[in-house]
Amino acid sequence: MAIYLFIFLWLLAAPAYGDNAMEYFNLGVKSSVTHKKIEYFTKALELNPALAAAYEKRGLLHYYQGNYDKVISDYHTYLDLAPAKAEDYRMLGMGYMKSGKYESAIYHFTQAMKIDPKLTSAYAYRAEAYRLSGDDEKSIKDATEATKLRGDPRAKADAYKTRAKIYRRLGNVELAVADSRAAMRIDPRIPRFWGRRYFYRYASPEELSKAGLIALIAIALILVFKLTIKPPEK
Repeated sequence: MAIYLFIFLWLLAAPAYGDNAMEYFNLGVKSSVTHKKIEYFTKALELNPALAAAYEKRGLLHYYQGNYDKVISDYHTYLDLAPAKAEDYRMLGMGYMKSGKYESAIYHFTQAMKIDPKLTSAYAYRAEAYRLSGDDEKSIKDATEATKLRGDPRAKADAYKTRAKIYRRLGNVELAVADSRAAMRIDPRIPRFWGRRYFYRYASPEELSKAGLIALIAIALILVFKLTIKPPEK
């Protein structure tokens, strides 16, 4: 009787727990503070461990915080509960790659490609995983494929960066320069100092003369302002 009574009470409480879980989940979606979002999703999962979407969203937040073991755990759990999506396999690959587990990263990027053969980011980041594992040939092949696909511009820029690193190490300076410039053209978020070792060191005479002229103008402006503007009085 005690067991039956417990089961009966648990069944009565289950809908309430489910409702509360969704309330916390919605709070996590609406919040703009990362650590609060994680807290809300965690609370939702404590109330309803089968709420797959909370694992997916929390896993993404863990990635941006650099908690890659938690990324791997959350996305694996999500894939156990929900239909497989290419983007979730891709995120698992990112988690493994950031953790230095390149074989697992390559496997999960490949799974993403099986679901979506046109997923630019899967090719771009599998190329980086191949490069980090020492397989230049496969890395260049994947990076080249990523540059041909229409998809995430940032992933395409990263593919150019990956290929540029390999070309630079192999001594193919012209191709390294071309790829580093292509990456910077596609993704303005890439800092210009990233391509400095390729761009400034191997720039053409015309580009160097322009850079020198800009530097001279800047120096002249600094001198003019220094001489004409009086320092503020104490």
